Amino acid sequence: MIRKLLSSVATAALAVTAAAQGPCFDTNFGPVLTLGDDQITAPLPLGFTFTYAGVPYTDVSVCANGYLLLGSTNVATATGGDYSPTNAELLASAQPRICPLWMDFNPTLPGSGQVFMDTSTPGVMTLTWFRVYTYGTTIPSTFQLRLDASNAITVTYGQLGTPSTFQANTSIIGASTGAGATSNVISLATRPQVITSNTFADVILRTPGQLLPYSNTKMQFLPTSPGFVLQDIACTPNVASATLVGAGCPGLLSPTLYEVFDTANPADLSGRDLTFLPSGTDYVALQGLSPLWSTANTATIPAGDDTTHLVALPFPFPYNGTTESSIYVSSNGFLTIGGTDPTSLCCTGDPVDLVAGPAMIAGWWEDLNPAAGGTITTGQDLATGDFVVSWNGVVEFGATVPNTFQIALSPTGQFTLRWQSVTLGTGFFLAGYSGGNGAPDNGSQDLSATNGATVPGQVRRPLTLTVPTGSTPTLGGAFTLDANNIAALPNGVFSILLISNEIPGGIPLDALGLTGCTAYVQLPELLSFFNLTLGAPTTSYLINVPNAAAFAGVTLMSQAVSDDLTANAFGFRASNGVRWTIGL
Repeated sequence: MIRKLLSSVATAALAVTAAAQGPCFDTNFGPVLTLGDDQITAPLPLGFTFTYAGVPYTDVSVCANGYLLLGSTNVATATGGDYSPTNAELLASAQPRICPLWMDFNPTLPGSGQVFMDTSTPGVMTLTWFRVYTYGTTIPSTFQLRLDASNAITVTYGQLGTPSTFQANTSIIGASTGAGATSNVISLATRPQVITSNTFADVILRTPGQLLPYSNTKMQFLPTSPGFVLQDIACTPNVASATLVGAGCPGLLSPTLYEVFDTANPADLSGRDLTFLPSGTDYVALQGLSPLWSTANTATIPAGDDTTHLVALPFPFPYNGTTESSIYVSSNGFLTIGGTDPTSLCCTGDPVDLVAGPAMIAGWWEDLNPAAGGTITTGQDLATGDFVVSWNGVVEFGATVPNTFQIALSPTGQFTLRWQSVTLGTGFFLAGYSGGNGAPDNGSQDLSATNGATVPGQVRRPLTLTVPTGSTPTLGGAFTLDANNIAALPNGVFSILLISNEIPGGIPLDALGLTGCTAYVQLPELLSFFNLTLGAPTTSYLINVPNAAAFAGVTLMSQAVSDDLTANAFGFRASNGVRWTIGL
């Protein structure tokens, strides 16, 4: 399985590289040089002619310590690479030297990356120090050097590490013609700039543990003979990313049905009624079932601006498998079921408060003010047995237009909203019902077009796959994905994470009995994880991303499934997808 994954993602990496536009790093690193500590290669052919300081070169020698020597001979091969960056040594170099980041690296340390060289593109040579540890540490640095046939030098820096105590806390970015060149110490922090000499050095002093500058930067040195023009290159970072795709199943069920009214959605409820008729643990929302306006209200609530009032019911009201003996009535156009004071919830109809608090029936919820006009009355209609709360001609705060509506509660558990005359004011108005207590919000729906809709009495959430905050799919790192809303026992015994290539747009799975589910991963999968969940609502998958250059830039898709015989005929829940790209 692992070999199959390695092969597939290596192939995918090439495809991603070809399709990307302006990435910071070229992720086609080429063959590994397998350098040891302080090792420098014999001269390696560029495949083209690179001219530096007026001299043409066709070969380079690459040192593990972040520099290369130009020329077809290498006097340093026998003695090893230089691990102590100093400006004096740079100037005295026996051969011309280019230093994308000269410091003391050790690619032989366990867990360290390596140095790669690619000459497959005509006229271009690319060297990549990929997650190479600083000597004596396990802190990696990633950077890339590109020489091309136009004699330009391009350096790209990913995340950079820290210097080693063995290099006197010094690192150097620069170039030198060697053989006693004249010193030219500069700072590359200023860009763009003109460098007037072929020899230059940015001598960087950092204490051990302090990270180097220029991380996530791409610079280009264009030759001016002598010297260079230094400029930044805008590029797309090769960073890790994870994006949620689509939705899980089964579909969201929430004991919530409401509509928000504003200037973009004018009020259209006047003269309408909507009854919530109990059907087992659910409700069926029906129009025209109980249109008769009740006039049996006998008690006036002493409501003021933004007030709530505890009202005893004359009968036990069946609700959510039990009975309630009281309600809270708000001056702002709603009531809540039970003895928990919701507060007046001024000053607008807010779906967040609707689903967060106690169960609520909202007739015309906004900043209403009966102290400025209108009354709120309660009483039992002897003809129907309903207990009715009416807002009679109540005006919006700061306005004069009256709003008349009522909510009727039946001893059978049925309840009805009636809107005699309601008008949109200056704020957001909300009408409808929610079981509250943290119910998921399934969004505003057109109540005037609602007839026969089922409002579930219980919450059912789809299986979701999420990325915890701070988790990223980085080479050599650990990437975590969480599967949420797993069914309780006796279902929800296990969950499986599938990792594969993406099915663009997904494929509906209704024909297989997975009603409302969509497949986002191609089968057979490249990799899978099996977690025993035993009814736990959430489980985490830990994916150890290999520290291998072939994975850089690879994009994969993940999707979770879990068992639930109540979800559909197939007996499984399926999550949304997570598309993730492996970054440097």
